[in-house]
Amino acid sequence: MSEPRREGVRDLVVRARRKQIVEAATRVFAEKGFRRATIREVAREAGISEGTIYNYFEDKDALLMAILEELNETERRAEDFEEGMGATFGEFLGEYLRGRMSLMWKNREVFRVVLSEMLVNAELRELYLGQVLTPTMRIAEEYFRAMVERGQIRSVDIPLAVRTLAGTVMGLLVLDLLGDEEVGARWQEIPEMVASIMSGGLESDEDAGQR
Repeated sequence: MSEPRREGVRDLVVRARRKQIVEAATRVFAEKGFRRATIREVAREAGISEGTIYNYFEDKDALLMAILEELNETERRAEDFEEGMGATFGEFLGEYLRGRMSLMWKNREVFRVVLSEMLVNAELRELYLGQVLTPTMRIAEEYFRAMVERGQIRSVDIPLAVRTLAGTVMGLLVLDLLGDEEVGARWQEIPEMVASIMSGGLESDEDAGQR
């Protein structure tokens, strides 16, 4: 086997093992809570030895960060925004939110654990901000600017608009976690509602006239 091919196979094995561990940790953290869960329980859930986990993740915090990156779908964001460049802003936003919110609501118990831990763990908050949240915001800002240049949305304060949209979705998730019945029962209707409200304020006059 050639060296490049051997390296490719090794990378596939590493990614598969990391995915196996992250999925197991997601289930264990959701059931036990981050504080109570142990690496040993994650290993048992994954069907591997405890030592094997430490070959891929330094500690529980590293595992939680990996879960956050998985739920954030950081690697897919640029692709998602690129696909939206050919549609009106309202169409893009509705489709984008359907995908994001479907993932978030299916993993709401994981988010409950993650949010509660980040509120008390300053080091984890800093890691999440630097490694996950800020890079994602930059990707979104880049594509919002491209939409402005193409005339898909009007010129606005892009950093603030991006954070307003992200905060709206996160706030709705928090309402659901707090037990709000309307959000809990009707979350599948929310993407269209948010898209309608946001696009009304951001769409260019040209795109708005096409609806």
